[in-house]
Amino acid sequence: MPTSALGERIKMLRGERALQQRQLAEKAGLTPSMVSQIESGRLTPSLHTVGKIAGALGVPIASLFDAEPAGRIHVSRKKDYPVVSFDGAAERWSVLGAGLFDGKIRAVVSTLAPRSRGITTDKVVIKPGQMKLFYVLDGKVALHYNGERHALEAGDSALLDGGTRHGWENVGTRTARALWVILG
Repeated sequence: MPTSALGERIKMLRGERALQQRQLAEKAGLTPSMVSQIESGRLTPSLHTVGKIAGALGVPIASLFDAEPAGRIHVSRKKDYPVVSFDGAAERWSVLGAGLFDGKIRAVVSTLAPRSRGITTDKVVIKPGQMKLFYVLDGKVALHYNGERHALEAGDSALLDGGTRHGWENVGTRTARALWVILG
């Protein structure tokens, strides 16, 4: 299994700070084994764990996902997308492009197991007026927005104010995937 882009970035930043894995683990409140597995791409850390590592390295979370684009194009391979999970949630994000939190446009492909709910907006900070495009790639889902429930299936989309409480659930019997694009 190839080393993940996220793991490589953490290893590079750790090296720049002349920290051993054990030292980074101590600072982040993790085990050395966990840091080793994250760096090698054998373990996908939750967003909470990524936050601990970023704090221990003294960098914003976004810097762990930033890639160095060559020229005006940056090609990302599916196998290299950083994957983010959330403690206690079935939802997983594959981060597209060069960053999760920086820039004017951010995009993730979110995967949700059958008959499960995604994370709620209180887990992801977004500013009122910041628009989100939700596009269903696979499956049958319900988009919950401001107390309303909207049934959507593959090919359907919604444009919404990301600052208003929202979430989604997979109402089907197969895995659902959706593209979230955050604008602004």
